[in-house]
Amino acid sequence: MKSNWKVRVSLALNFFVFAILLNTVGIVIARVIEDYGVAGTTAASLEAFKDLSIAAASFLLASYVPRFGYRRTMLVGLMAVMLASILVAAVTGFWVTPVLYATIGISFALMKTAVYSTIGLITETQAEHTGLMNNLEGVFQVGAMSGPLVFAFMIGFSRWTDTYWLLSTLILIALVLMWFTRLDEHEIEEHAEEAGFLEMLKLLKRPIVWTFVICALLYVMIEQSFGTWLPRFHEEIFGLSAAVASGFMSFYFGSIALSRFVAGYLSKRVPWIVLSLTYLAAAFAVTLTVVLLTSEGDPTTVTSWLQAPRLAFLFSVVGFFLGPIYPTISSIVLTKMPKSQQAAMTGLIIIFSALGGTTGSLITGRLTDVLNTHDAFFFPLIPIALLALMLLPYKRFADRAADARE
Repeated sequence: MKSNWKVRVSLALNFFVFAILLNTVGIVIARVIEDYGVAGTTAASLEAFKDLSIAAASFLLASYVPRFGYRRTMLVGLMAVMLASILVAAVTGFWVTPVLYATIGISFALMKTAVYSTIGLITETQAEHTGLMNNLEGVFQVGAMSGPLVFAFMIGFSRWTDTYWLLSTLILIALVLMWFTRLDEHEIEEHAEEAGFLEMLKLLKRPIVWTFVICALLYVMIEQSFGTWLPRFHEEIFGLSAAVASGFMSFYFGSIALSRFVAGYLSKRVPWIVLSLTYLAAAFAVTLTVVLLTSEGDPTTVTSWLQAPRLAFLFSVVGFFLGPIYPTISSIVLTKMPKSQQAAMTGLIIIFSALGGTTGSLITGRLTDVLNTHDAFFFPLIPIALLALMLLPYKRFADRAADARE
Protein backbone atom coordinates (compact mmCIF):
# COMPACT_ATOMS: atom_id res chain seq x y z
CA MET A 1 0.00 0.00 0.00
CA LYS A 2 1.30 3.44 -0.94
CA SER A 3 2.36 5.83 1.81
CA ASN A 4 -0.18 8.61 1.35
CA TRP A 5 -1.57 9.37 4.79
CA LYS A 6 -1.10 13.12 4.28
CA VAL A 7 -3.16 13.02 1.07
CA ARG A 8 -5.93 11.08 2.83
CA VAL A 9 -6.05 13.53 5.74
CA SER A 10 -6.14 16.45 3.33
CA LEU A 11 -9.00 14.95 1.30
CA ALA A 12 -10.94 14.25 4.50
CA LEU A 13 -10.47 17.84 5.75
CA ASN A 14 -11.55 19.22 2.36
CA PHE A 15 -14.76 17.18 2.48
CA PHE A 16 -15.38 18.18 6.10
CA VAL A 17 -15.10 21.88 5.26
CA PHE A 18 -17.47 21.71 2.32
CA ALA A 19 -19.99 19.62 4.27
CA ILE A 20 -20.29 22.46 6.81
CA LEU A 21 -20.63 25.11 4.10
CA LEU A 22 -23.23 23.19 2.10
CA ASN A 23 -25.43 21.96 4.93
CA THR A 24 -26.00 25.23 6.79
CA VAL A 25 -27.90 27.04 4.04
CA GLY A 26 -31.16 26.68 6.00
CA ILE A 27 -29.63 28.51 8.96
CA VAL A 28 -28.31 31.28 6.72
CA ILE A 29 -31.72 31.66 5.04
CA ALA A 30 -33.36 32.21 8.43
CA ARG A 31 -30.67 34.70 9.47
CA VAL A 32 -30.78 36.87 6.32
CA ILE A 33 -34.57 37.13 6.57
CA GLU A 34 -34.27 38.41 10.14
CA ASP A 35 -31.13 40.55 9.81
CA TYR A 36 -31.48 41.95 6.30
CA GLY A 37 -35.27 42.02 6.03
CA VAL A 38 -35.42 40.19 2.70
CA ALA A 39 -38.52 38.29 1.59
CA GLY A 40 -38.72 34.56 2.16
CA THR A 41 -38.68 33.77 -1.54
CA THR A 42 -35.61 35.95 -2.02
CA ALA A 43 -33.81 34.25 0.84
CA ALA A 44 -34.83 30.82 -0.45
CA SER A 45 -33.04 31.61 -3.72
CA LEU A 46 -29.79 30.81 -1.90
CA GLU A 47 -30.67 27.12 -2.32
CA ALA A 48 -30.90 27.69 -6.06
CA PHE A 49 -27.57 29.54 -6.16
CA LYS A 50 -25.99 26.53 -4.43
CA ASP A 51 -27.67 23.69 -6.32
CA LEU A 52 -27.70 25.22 -9.81
CA SER A 53 -24.05 26.21 -9.58
CA ILE A 54 -23.14 22.64 -8.56
CA ALA A 55 -25.08 21.22 -11.51
CA ALA A 56 -23.73 23.76 -14.00
CA ALA A 57 -20.11 23.36 -12.90
CA SER A 58 -20.40 19.55 -12.97
CA PHE A 59 -21.96 19.64 -16.43
CA LEU A 60 -19.58 22.15 -18.00
CA LEU A 61 -16.30 21.95 -16.11
CA ALA A 62 -15.86 18.63 -14.28
CA SER A 63 -14.50 16.75 -17.29
CA TYR A 64 -11.72 19.34 -17.72
CA VAL A 65 -10.33 18.90 -14.20
CA PRO A 66 -7.57 16.46 -15.36
CA ARG A 67 -6.18 19.16 -17.64
CA PHE A 68 -5.94 21.63 -14.79
CA GLY A 69 -4.71 19.07 -12.27
CA TYR A 70 -6.41 17.53 -9.24
CA ARG A 71 -4.24 19.19 -6.59
CA ARG A 72 -4.42 22.58 -8.30
CA THR A 73 -8.22 22.27 -8.59
CA MET A 74 -8.55 21.58 -4.86
CA LEU A 75 -6.29 24.52 -3.99
CA VAL A 76 -8.32 26.91 -6.17
CA GLY A 77 -11.60 25.61 -4.73
CA LEU A 78 -10.41 26.14 -1.16
CA MET A 79 -9.04 29.59 -1.96
CA ALA A 80 -12.34 30.63 -3.58
CA VAL A 81 -14.55 29.58 -0.65
CA MET A 82 -12.12 31.10 1.86
CA LEU A 83 -12.31 34.49 0.13
CA ALA A 84 -16.11 34.21 -0.15
CA SER A 85 -16.35 33.36 3.57
CA ILE A 86 -14.21 36.37 4.47
CA LEU A 87 -16.46 38.53 2.29
CA VAL A 88 -19.58 37.42 4.19
CA ALA A 89 -17.87 37.97 7.54
CA ALA A 90 -16.53 41.41 6.63
CA VAL A 91 -19.36 42.93 4.56
CA THR A 92 -22.91 43.51 5.80
CA GLY A 93 -25.60 42.99 3.17
CA PHE A 94 -27.70 40.27 1.57
CA TRP A 95 -25.88 40.47 -1.78
CA VAL A 96 -22.79 38.74 -0.38
CA THR A 97 -24.72 35.53 0.43
CA PRO A 98 -25.65 34.65 -3.18
CA VAL A 99 -22.00 35.23 -4.06
CA LEU A 100 -21.03 32.88 -1.24
CA TYR A 101 -23.34 30.05 -2.31
CA ALA A 102 -22.57 30.34 -6.01
CA THR A 103 -18.89 30.11 -5.09
CA ILE A 104 -19.51 27.18 -2.77
CA GLY A 105 -21.52 25.34 -5.45
CA ILE A 106 -18.95 25.75 -8.22
CA SER A 107 -16.04 24.97 -5.91
CA PHE A 108 -17.74 21.90 -4.46
CA ALA A 109 -18.48 20.42 -7.88
CA LEU A 110 -14.81 20.77 -8.83
CA MET A 111 -13.59 19.69 -5.39
CA LYS A 112 -15.68 16.51 -5.40
CA THR A 113 -14.47 15.72 -8.92
CA ALA A 114 -10.84 16.15 -7.84
CA VAL A 115 -11.29 14.20 -4.59
CA TYR A 116 -13.06 11.25 -6.23
CA SER A 117 -10.44 11.14 -8.98
CA THR A 118 -7.56 11.39 -6.50
CA ILE A 119 -8.87 8.32 -4.67
CA GLY A 120 -8.10 6.34 -7.83
CA LEU A 121 -4.51 7.59 -7.79
CA ILE A 122 -3.74 6.68 -4.17
CA THR A 123 -5.46 3.29 -3.88
CA GLU A 124 -4.36 0.03 -5.46
CA THR A 125 -7.32 -2.36 -5.15
CA GLN A 126 -11.08 -2.24 -5.52
CA ALA A 127 -11.56 -2.99 -1.82
CA GLU A 128 -9.14 -0.23 -0.78
CA HIS A 129 -10.85 2.25 -3.12
CA THR A 130 -14.32 1.39 -1.76
CA GLY A 131 -13.08 1.58 1.83
CA LEU A 132 -11.56 5.04 1.38
CA MET A 133 -14.62 6.26 -0.51
CA ASN A 134 -16.88 5.19 2.36
CA ASN A 135 -14.59 6.77 4.95
CA LEU A 136 -14.49 10.11 3.12
CA GLU A 137 -18.26 10.14 2.67
CA GLY A 138 -18.53 9.32 6.37
CA VAL A 139 -16.38 12.36 7.17
CA PHE A 140 -18.69 14.42 4.94
CA GLN A 141 -21.68 13.33 7.01
CA VAL A 142 -19.85 14.23 10.23
CA GLY A 143 -19.26 17.67 8.75
CA ALA A 144 -22.93 17.96 7.86
CA MET A 145 -23.82 17.19 11.50
CA SER A 146 -21.18 19.58 12.86
CA GLY A 147 -22.19 22.62 10.79
CA PRO A 148 -25.39 23.49 12.68
CA LEU A 149 -23.58 23.02 15.98
CA VAL A 150 -20.83 25.44 14.94
CA PHE A 151 -23.40 28.05 13.93
CA ALA A 152 -25.40 27.53 17.12
CA PHE A 153 -22.23 28.02 19.20
CA MET A 154 -21.23 31.22 17.39
CA ILE A 155 -24.72 32.71 17.29
CA GLY A 156 -24.91 32.22 21.06
CA PHE A 157 -22.42 34.99 21.77
CA SER A 158 -21.83 36.83 18.49
CA ARG A 159 -23.30 37.67 15.07
CA TRP A 160 -23.98 34.72 12.77
CA THR A 161 -21.68 36.23 10.13
CA ASP A 162 -18.76 35.90 12.54
CA THR A 163 -19.08 32.14 12.04
CA TYR A 164 -17.41 32.66 8.69
CA TRP A 165 -14.25 34.02 10.35
CA LEU A 166 -14.01 30.66 12.10
CA LEU A 167 -14.80 28.76 8.91
CA SER A 168 -12.30 30.78 6.86
CA THR A 169 -9.64 29.83 9.43
CA LEU A 170 -10.56 26.16 9.08
CA ILE A 171 -10.44 26.49 5.29
CA LEU A 172 -7.01 28.14 5.56
CA ILE A 173 -5.76 25.13 7.53
CA ALA A 174 -7.10 22.82 4.79
CA LEU A 175 -5.47 25.04 2.16
CA VAL A 176 -2.07 24.99 3.87
CA LEU A 177 -2.23 21.22 4.34
CA MET A 178 -3.12 20.76 0.67
CA TRP A 179 -0.32 23.13 -0.36
CA PHE A 180 2.30 21.04 1.42
CA THR A 181 0.83 17.74 0.24
CA ARG A 182 2.49 16.15 -2.75
CA LEU A 183 0.30 14.27 -5.23
CA ASP A 184 1.73 12.21 -8.08
CA GLU A 185 -0.51 12.93 -11.07
CA HIS A 186 1.69 11.61 -13.87
CA GLU A 187 -0.82 8.82 -14.62
CA ILE A 188 -3.44 11.35 -15.76
CA GLU A 189 -1.13 14.01 -17.17
CA GLU A 190 -0.30 11.75 -20.14
CA HIS A 191 -3.98 11.62 -21.16
CA ALA A 192 -5.17 15.01 -19.90
CA GLU A 193 -5.81 16.32 -23.41
CA GLU A 194 -8.37 13.54 -23.93
CA ALA A 195 -10.57 14.99 -21.18
CA GLY A 196 -13.53 17.13 -22.20
CA PHE A 197 -17.27 17.60 -22.29
CA LEU A 198 -17.83 15.19 -25.19
CA GLU A 199 -15.78 12.52 -23.46
CA MET A 200 -18.15 12.72 -20.51
CA LEU A 201 -21.20 12.18 -22.73
CA LYS A 202 -19.52 9.28 -24.53
CA LEU A 203 -19.25 7.43 -21.23
CA LEU A 204 -23.04 6.98 -21.24
CA LYS A 205 -22.67 4.46 -24.06
CA ARG A 206 -20.99 1.98 -21.72
CA PRO A 207 -23.35 -0.53 -20.03
CA ILE A 208 -21.69 -0.14 -16.62
CA VAL A 209 -22.21 3.63 -16.79
CA TRP A 210 -25.91 3.69 -17.65
CA THR A 211 -26.68 0.95 -15.14
CA PHE A 212 -24.78 3.00 -12.55
CA VAL A 213 -26.79 6.08 -13.52
CA ILE A 214 -30.03 4.20 -12.80
CA CYS A 215 -28.65 2.89 -9.49
CA ALA A 216 -27.48 6.37 -8.45
CA LEU A 217 -30.85 7.92 -9.34
CA LEU A 218 -32.67 5.30 -7.28
CA TYR A 219 -30.34 5.60 -4.30
CA VAL A 220 -30.43 9.38 -4.02
CA MET A 221 -34.20 9.25 -4.55
CA ILE A 222 -34.43 7.02 -1.47
CA GLU A 223 -32.04 9.01 0.70
CA GLN A 224 -33.61 12.36 -0.16
CA SER A 225 -37.12 11.05 0.44
CA PHE A 226 -36.12 10.24 4.01
CA GLY A 227 -33.85 13.23 4.50
CA THR A 228 -36.49 15.74 3.42
CA TRP A 229 -39.71 14.25 4.78
CA LEU A 230 -38.71 12.24 7.85
CA PRO A 231 -39.19 15.24 10.21
CA ARG A 232 -42.78 15.66 8.99
CA PHE A 233 -43.41 11.93 9.49
CA HIS A 234 -42.06 12.18 13.04
CA GLU A 235 -44.28 15.16 13.80
CA GLU A 236 -47.52 13.90 12.26
CA ILE A 237 -47.30 10.15 12.88
CA PHE A 238 -45.38 9.94 16.16
CA GLY A 239 -46.61 13.28 17.50
CA LEU A 240 -43.09 14.59 18.14
CA SER A 241 -42.72 18.32 18.68
CA ALA A 242 -40.82 20.25 16.01
CA ALA A 243 -37.76 20.50 18.27
CA VAL A 244 -37.69 16.78 19.08
CA ALA A 245 -38.34 15.82 15.45
CA SER A 246 -35.43 18.01 14.34
CA GLY A 247 -33.22 16.39 16.94
CA PHE A 248 -34.13 12.94 15.62
CA MET A 249 -32.65 13.94 12.26
CA SER A 250 -29.28 13.86 13.99
CA PHE A 251 -29.84 10.13 14.44
CA TYR A 252 -30.60 9.80 10.74
CA PHE A 253 -27.53 11.66 9.49
CA GLY A 254 -25.37 10.20 12.25
CA SER A 255 -26.40 6.66 11.33
CA ILE A 256 -25.39 7.33 7.72
CA ALA A 257 -21.96 8.52 8.84
CA LEU A 258 -21.47 5.55 11.18
CA SER A 259 -22.48 3.01 8.55
CA ARG A 260 -20.01 4.45 6.05
CA PHE A 261 -17.15 4.12 8.50
CA VAL A 262 -18.24 0.55 9.28
CA ALA A 263 -18.52 -0.23 5.56
CA GLY A 264 -15.03 1.20 5.03
CA TYR A 265 -13.80 -1.61 7.31
CA LEU A 266 -16.10 -4.37 6.05
CA SER A 267 -15.51 -3.63 2.34
CA LYS A 268 -12.05 -5.20 2.59
CA ARG A 269 -13.49 -8.40 4.06
CA VAL A 270 -16.96 -8.93 2.56
CA PRO A 271 -17.98 -8.76 -1.15
CA TRP A 272 -19.64 -5.43 -1.90
CA ILE A 273 -22.70 -6.99 -3.53
CA VAL A 274 -23.41 -9.08 -0.40
CA LEU A 275 -23.09 -6.03 1.86
CA SER A 276 -25.23 -3.84 -0.38
CA LEU A 277 -28.07 -6.33 -0.77
CA THR A 278 -28.04 -7.04 2.98
CA TYR A 279 -28.23 -3.32 3.78
CA LEU A 280 -31.07 -2.77 1.30
CA ALA A 281 -33.03 -5.73 2.65
CA ALA A 282 -32.70 -4.30 6.16
CA ALA A 283 -33.77 -0.81 5.01
CA PHE A 284 -36.81 -2.33 3.28
CA ALA A 285 -37.72 -4.34 6.40
CA VAL A 286 -37.36 -1.34 8.75
CA THR A 287 -39.42 0.95 6.51
CA LEU A 288 -42.19 -1.60 5.95
CA THR A 289 -42.32 -2.50 9.66
CA VAL A 290 -42.62 1.10 10.81
CA VAL A 291 -45.26 2.04 8.23
CA LEU A 292 -47.37 -1.07 8.91
CA LEU A 293 -47.20 -0.62 12.69
CA THR A 294 -48.23 3.03 12.64
CA SER A 295 -51.49 4.75 11.83
CA GLU A 296 -52.18 8.01 10.02
CA GLY A 297 -51.36 10.19 13.02
CA ASP A 298 -50.93 10.56 16.77
CA PRO A 299 -53.01 13.29 18.44
CA THR A 300 -50.61 13.55 21.39
CA THR A 301 -47.55 15.79 21.39
CA VAL A 302 -44.20 14.40 22.52
CA THR A 303 -41.93 17.12 23.91
CA SER A 304 -39.22 14.90 25.39
CA TRP A 305 -36.88 12.39 23.82
CA LEU A 306 -37.63 10.02 26.69
CA GLN A 307 -41.32 9.99 25.71
CA ALA A 308 -40.66 9.23 22.04
CA PRO A 309 -41.90 5.83 20.82
CA ARG A 310 -39.32 3.17 20.04
CA LEU A 311 -40.43 3.07 16.42
CA ALA A 312 -39.34 6.71 16.07
CA PHE A 313 -35.82 5.71 17.09
CA LEU A 314 -35.91 2.71 14.75
CA PHE A 315 -37.04 4.78 11.78
CA SER A 316 -34.39 7.41 12.46
CA VAL A 317 -31.55 4.93 12.10
CA VAL A 318 -32.76 3.62 8.73
CA GLY A 319 -29.89 5.72 7.36
CA PHE A 320 -27.46 3.10 8.72
CA PHE A 321 -28.72 0.67 6.08
CA LEU A 322 -28.63 3.23 3.27
CA GLY A 323 -25.37 5.07 3.91
CA PRO A 324 -22.78 2.70 2.34
CA ILE A 325 -24.67 2.10 -0.92
CA TYR A 326 -23.85 5.38 -2.69
CA PRO A 327 -20.09 5.54 -2.06
CA THR A 328 -19.81 1.82 -2.82
CA ILE A 329 -21.51 1.89 -6.22
CA SER A 330 -19.64 5.11 -7.07
CA SER A 331 -16.37 3.44 -6.18
CA ILE A 332 -17.18 0.43 -8.36
CA VAL A 333 -17.80 2.46 -11.52
CA LEU A 334 -14.80 4.73 -10.96
CA THR A 335 -12.35 1.85 -10.53
CA LYS A 336 -13.52 0.36 -13.81
CA MET A 337 -12.58 3.55 -15.67
CA PRO A 338 -9.13 4.59 -16.88
CA LYS A 339 -7.78 7.18 -14.45
CA SER A 340 -7.97 9.87 -17.14
CA GLN A 341 -11.76 9.35 -17.40
CA GLN A 342 -12.56 9.32 -13.68
CA ALA A 343 -13.06 13.10 -13.51
CA ALA A 344 -15.63 12.96 -16.33
CA MET A 345 -17.34 10.03 -14.61
CA THR A 346 -17.50 12.00 -11.36
CA GLY A 347 -19.23 14.81 -13.26
CA LEU A 348 -21.93 12.36 -14.29
CA ILE A 349 -22.19 11.08 -10.71
CA ILE A 350 -22.83 14.59 -9.39
CA ILE A 351 -25.33 15.51 -12.13
CA PHE A 352 -27.49 12.39 -11.83
CA SER A 353 -27.28 12.41 -8.05
CA ALA A 354 -28.78 15.91 -8.09
CA LEU A 355 -31.56 14.75 -10.43
CA GLY A 356 -32.36 11.75 -8.23
CA GLY A 357 -32.45 13.83 -5.06
CA THR A 358 -34.83 16.37 -6.53
CA THR A 359 -37.09 13.66 -7.97
CA GLY A 360 -37.32 11.70 -4.71
CA SER A 361 -38.15 14.76 -2.65
CA LEU A 362 -40.79 15.97 -5.13
CA ILE A 363 -42.51 12.58 -5.48
CA THR A 364 -42.73 12.02 -1.73
CA GLY A 365 -43.93 15.59 -1.22
CA ARG A 366 -46.60 15.15 -3.87
CA LEU A 367 -47.78 11.90 -2.28
CA THR A 368 -48.11 13.58 1.11
CA ASP A 369 -50.55 16.01 -0.54
CA VAL A 370 -52.50 13.46 -2.60
CA LEU A 371 -52.58 10.73 0.06
CA ASN A 372 -51.12 11.58 3.49
CA THR A 373 -47.71 11.63 5.14
CA HIS A 374 -48.11 8.09 6.49
CA ASP A 375 -49.01 6.42 3.19
CA ALA A 376 -46.42 8.47 1.27
CA PHE A 377 -43.72 6.48 3.05
CA PHE A 378 -44.75 3.34 1.22
CA PHE A 379 -43.13 4.99 -1.81
CA PRO A 380 -39.44 4.52 -0.76
CA LEU A 381 -40.07 0.77 -0.74
CA ILE A 382 -40.32 0.88 -4.54
CA PRO A 383 -36.89 2.41 -5.31
CA ILE A 384 -35.32 0.27 -2.54
CA ALA A 385 -36.59 -2.89 -4.25
CA LEU A 386 -35.68 -1.63 -7.73
CA LEU A 387 -32.17 -0.69 -6.59
CA ALA A 388 -31.63 -4.18 -5.18
CA LEU A 389 -32.67 -5.64 -8.53
CA MET A 390 -30.49 -3.21 -10.52
CA LEU A 391 -27.40 -4.06 -8.49
CA LEU A 392 -27.40 -7.55 -10.04
CA PRO A 393 -26.84 -6.44 -13.67
CA TYR A 394 -24.60 -3.65 -12.35
CA LYS A 395 -22.31 -6.25 -10.77
CA ARG A 396 -22.34 -8.28 -13.97
CA PHE A 397 -21.31 -5.29 -16.09
CA ALA A 398 -18.70 -4.31 -13.49
CA ASP A 399 -17.18 -7.80 -13.62
CA ARG A 400 -17.07 -7.67 -17.41
CA ALA A 401 -15.39 -4.26 -17.31
CA ALA A 402 -12.79 -5.64 -14.92
CA ASP A 403 -12.12 -8.62 -17.20
CA ALA A 404 -11.78 -6.32 -20.21
CA ARG A 405 -9.09 -4.26 -18.47
CA GLU A 406 -7.01 -7.29 -17.47
